[in-house]
Amino acid sequence: MRRSCFALRAAAAFLAVLWMLHCVAAVPPEPATAMAFFSAGTGRSRRYNGGILKFGDNGDDPDSWRTTETGVFSPAFVVYNLNKTTMYTFSCWVKLEGAYSALITARLAPDNSGARCIATVLARSDCWAFVKGGFELDWPSQTGVIFFQNADKTPMKITVASGSLQPFTTDQWAMHQQDTIRKFPNNNKKKTLMCSVPPPPHPPKQRRKRMATVHVADPQGARVVGASVTVQQTSKDFPLGSAIASTILGNEAYQKWFVDRFNAAVFEDELKWYSTEPMSGLLRFDVPDQMLAFVRSHRVMVRGHNIFWENQEATPRWVKNLTADDLRSAVNARIQNLMTRYRGEFAHWDVNNEMLHYNFYEQRLGPNASMEFFNVAQEADPLATLFMNEFNVIETCDDPFSTVDTYVEKLKELREGGAVLEGIGLQGHFSKPNIPLMRGILDKLATLGMPIWFTEVDISNKVDAQTQAAYLEQVMREAYAHPAVSGIVLWSALHQNGCYQMCLTDWNLKNLPVGDVVDRLLNEWRTLQAAGPTDAHGAYSFSGFLGEYVVTVSYNNRTTQAMFSLSPGDETRHINIQI
Repeated sequence: MRRSCFALRAAAAFLAVLWMLHCVAAVPPEPATAMAFFSAGTGRSRRYNGGILKFGDNGDDPDSWRTTETGVFSPAFVVYNLNKTTMYTFSCWVKLEGAYSALITARLAPDNSGARCIATVLARSDCWAFVKGGFELDWPSQTGVIFFQNADKTPMKITVASGSLQPFTTDQWAMHQQDTIRKFPNNNKKKTLMCSVPPPPHPPKQRRKRMATVHVADPQGARVVGASVTVQQTSKDFPLGSAIASTILGNEAYQKWFVDRFNAAVFEDELKWYSTEPMSGLLRFDVPDQMLAFVRSHRVMVRGHNIFWENQEATPRWVKNLTADDLRSAVNARIQNLMTRYRGEFAHWDVNNEMLHYNFYEQRLGPNASMEFFNVAQEADPLATLFMNEFNVIETCDDPFSTVDTYVEKLKELREGGAVLEGIGLQGHFSKPNIPLMRGILDKLATLGMPIWFTEVDISNKVDAQTQAAYLEQVMREAYAHPAVSGIVLWSALHQNGCYQMCLTDWNLKNLPVGDVVDRLLNEWRTLQAAGPTDAHGAYSFSGFLGEYVVTVSYNNRTTQAMFSLSPGDETRHINIQI
């Protein structure tokens, strides 16, 4: 739909510089797949035929591109008829002139109010870089401008190509989440979303459920028709857990509450250097030893958090004033003391926490300090998966220190230097989640082919309890539905005086609203029971969440049981029972 010139004049009031203007009528097209990978082909590729974005006033080809001198805002798209019940995914390709690389932010400005980040990219002059993000409308205006901004305002040209803005109703979004949980299609096409980031040899291909068929026969091999089959899940494959603290020791009610729900854990503070060595040479492992015994006795997997923390404020006081040589000796002793004691006990280790935001060790030991930490840790415990762990990668795109591309560049730097780094840790300390942006970031990270974990998920306590619960449900559903996500850990260790930001229960273990959300999702994401008779072929089929099962078969006053596993796989799992 073409707009009259008065709309352009209104938009110009809040655009400082606008070289090109794209007028858009936001009429939703047929639903498309929101979480799809971008095939690079020859370097750029059209996506969704632009969605609700159309270049120019005369319906130019949306695969064309425009180049303009960078000001405060430009290039830009003006979009109309946005609404608050729609989720929008945004993507395009960008390229620079006038600088080799720069952090470019795509922002959405509603009328005359402040602009909001909807995507970022580390763009370059020698290749096209992929921008992927999105937004939900949370202001009354139905008109907005999507523009591109160089973070440091250095003069350069930004070329934008193949822009796409796709609208999805909340029902369509939820339907896609459910479809992904049931089955994620195998796609062996090569994919690349960022400059010089190669596609993985085997892109992540996980799903949360699998079809299974129970075949029942008698001792002679004849099919048994009409046998009663009951299938019950006894444990879940997907790790979903919570942080715990020393408050769980000796508290049998809290322990029971925890193991009834979770199959993964992380120690909140008890493994951090300031806890295990408060003074030089004074090693205190009694508390983490007891906590480890608790999770081990209940077959709960546990993450190691953390070996080092680059934040000076989280560094032991006695470490801060060490000379470089003494510091190097201290960090080597720290790794050996910790990793030798707990070799093989922790599935993961966050090696150097929050290294995108802080640099205490690298300032004092040189730029290769983190790489050395990873190498020594891998030698000390070669079976543990070593992680980067960072905040504000998935939570927002407003933090220039931890954009998704910045995370990837640091990861590449460490791995190219020889570090054995095999896990992507996303803390997930959310204020108000932007779910379309979250999906775009996960899609980009998924191209690396590495396990992605949400390691410290919570929602700010600055919102009311019901809003906190609603936001947590949005985050958990999106994380669980994404095929590249391998686990979720909540940052909700319980203390008598509260929690860091988000408690699931009060001190008496009575659920708070976020606790109700977690319990509901835990029940939704498991096969509580499947039952029915065998058909004319002596078979009973069902779709179950991945994990361990017990099947009970009864026929003519005879009953038998068997155990089986549903592990990830494309084929139907077949279980043969004789009765």
